[in-house]
Amino acid sequence: RQDTTQWVGRVDWNASSKWRVMARYTHDLSHTVEPGGLFFGTAIPNVATTLTDVPGQIFVSQIVTTINPHLLNEVTLQYSSNAITSVYGDNARNKRDQYGISIPELYAENRNNLIPSIAVSGLSTIGANQLFDNNYKNYTIGDNLSYVRGNHSLKGGFLVTFEQKNELSTSGTQGSFSFVAGGGRTAFQNFLTGNADGLCGSACTYTEPEKEVGVQERFNRYEFYVQDSWHVRPNVSIDLGVRYALYPGVTDVNNLLTNFVPSRFDPAKAGTFAAGSGAMVAGTGDVLNGIVVAGKNSPYGEAIYPTDKGNIQPRIGFSWDKDGKGETVVRGGYGVYYDQPLVGIFEQNAFVNPPLVTNPQVLNPKLSNPGSGTSPTTRPIVALIASSDPFETPRTQQWNVGVQRKLYARGVIDIGYAGSRGDNLIQPVDINAPTPKEVMAANGVINLARPYPGYAGITFRQTTAKARYNALLVNFRHDAGRKGLVSVAYTLSRSKTDASNDRDAVDFPQDRTNLAAEYAISRTDRTHVFTVNYVYELPFFRDAKGGLAKQVLGGWQVSGITQFWSGLPISRVVNGTTNGSRRGIRVNQISDPFANLPANTPGGVYYFNPGAFAPPADGALGNTGRAIFRLPGVNQWDITASKNWYPSKNTRLQFRADFINALNHTQLDPGAIQNVCTVAVTAADCTASTGNFGKITGTRAPREIQLGIKFFWN
Repeated sequence: RQDTTQWVGRVDWNASSKWRVMARYTHDLSHTVEPGGLFFGTAIPNVATTLTDVPGQIFVSQIVTTINPHLLNEVTLQYSSNAITSVYGDNARNKRDQYGISIPELYAENRNNLIPSIAVSGLSTIGANQLFDNNYKNYTIGDNLSYVRGNHSLKGGFLVTFEQKNELSTSGTQGSFSFVAGGGRTAFQNFLTGNADGLCGSACTYTEPEKEVGVQERFNRYEFYVQDSWHVRPNVSIDLGVRYALYPGVTDVNNLLTNFVPSRFDPAKAGTFAAGSGAMVAGTGDVLNGIVVAGKNSPYGEAIYPTDKGNIQPRIGFSWDKDGKGETVVRGGYGVYYDQPLVGIFEQNAFVNPPLVTNPQVLNPKLSNPGSGTSPTTRPIVALIASSDPFETPRTQQWNVGVQRKLYARGVIDIGYAGSRGDNLIQPVDINAPTPKEVMAANGVINLARPYPGYAGITFRQTTAKARYNALLVNFRHDAGRKGLVSVAYTLSRSKTDASNDRDAVDFPQDRTNLAAEYAISRTDRTHVFTVNYVYELPFFRDAKGGLAKQVLGGWQVSGITQFWSGLPISRVVNGTTNGSRRGIRVNQISDPFANLPANTPGGVYYFNPGAFAPPADGALGNTGRAIFRLPGVNQWDITASKNWYPSKNTRLQFRADFINALNHTQLDPGAIQNVCTVAVTAADCTASTGNFGKITGTRAPREIQLGIKFFWN
């Protein structure tokens, strides 16, 4: 369920010939019901149901002053805010006492006495999530001063923002189990037995944050620019400009920001491990080894990373009208752009890191007593989230050049090249993930194999990713006026990167020591994109002088969009049988995945052959990388037929019939690909994988028909 309400009010006031004032206020509210819980998605009904409100508002005011015929000034003031607040639905059965559950917890805090979250590999998660409560506010002031003199159009200005975000961690203090295959049993068998005999091993885990943390972040932005549009000749213009951006480090009102800095980690302070279990001996080691806290031991004061002061962004562009008639025009440009990183990257550090909160990971837990993996003489290992130091501002360079040519009176073609280069982009890396060889050398005890002993996984958001994009762009347009128009666009492109998202686990590298191996076709790449847009007025009875034939059969218009797009690459083919991290998280490819496809069975269509892949051997990484093949593309015809009547001079009545996927073409849904191979440890390949490995289990929407009548008046 989703209900949305929005209203807008605007006032424009021409105070005089030199002063104009505009003010606009927008308020909206989205109310949704999530049967599986907000951002949780359990498939078990009536467990995690939430009701969520997302209110937002924007106020903007602009004052435009004409100082003299050559000088114009614009001042803009803006305030905006939004929030996400949720409550449990009346039918939500998510409390422990509703099920008679008496599973003990590591810590006392458990908001609303929620049942623990239980993730079973290959199945839906069971459990409930904590309620969301966060809000954001933005105050912005900007000014633009324009000056025209001769053949120069100068412009300069600034933008200053003051922003704040307050958010609860919703960290899951009710605890979270993860059951996977191990000990000769499937993940579901380990769940059914509750791992009572401890055979699952260190691959099964339990995490429970000590408490819920609430941050109150403050962050500003300061930007300045100047540019000149220079008309060198009537048919030649050059644009020159430069922009400077300063993004000071994010701070918290109560100095709750933390970070893990690898260079500050001292192996001598890591403490000692209990024999065989990989648990830390209580009372040994520095629990804050390598951790900095804002306002205490951070070298950057109330921030946890230095402010990058070198964000200078030059821009240049040109336009040349070959004959001065607008029939052949050549354009090009180049610019440097910096991006303010998402503040959630830094707030999430505070949600899990000591000393604010302990977020332990217990290996080989029992469902009846998750703390059984620890004892009074040991302490659980904690997982961290951190960001790189230094944290460089992500930068993108963009360039393009193209020519536009008028072919004939109604036909124009555009041919161009566009490229971009992204550097210092954010990518997530678990810098404390041991390689299979390291795990084997530690006799299968993961914590003994980690580079930073004393911690579990360390999710490191570092500015080391890169992206490259190159494209040929072709567009043809024929405008026949009342008779209609057609636009044909084709893009031939290639996009490569080593991380497509700053926080998505899909982008975690298989080998933390070899990030270069992650550079491949990006998840968003489409080699070929061919799109046709058209509008055509049927000539039948169009010019008839009257009568029923013209009223019924004349004046019909057909329009549509036709798309033929290459499919997106598969992100990766995952090995679900890591045997306690003794094996890599990707599979081996042992034959052609598109040869000898098995016969389809209920549940989906085989897109690739499961037997073409196999789990790697113990001590080895999978030999497949990212984006090893493409998923199904788009073949879509959307057509609309419409008819207009004009009852009077100021009114129009329109009937329209929309045919979405008009040809009812079956298109497999690439988002429903089953790409996880989970088999017995001794399996030779992935043929007997659980679930629907190799299948696509969904399709895009079939043909949809919408009929509508619209009435226009003025």
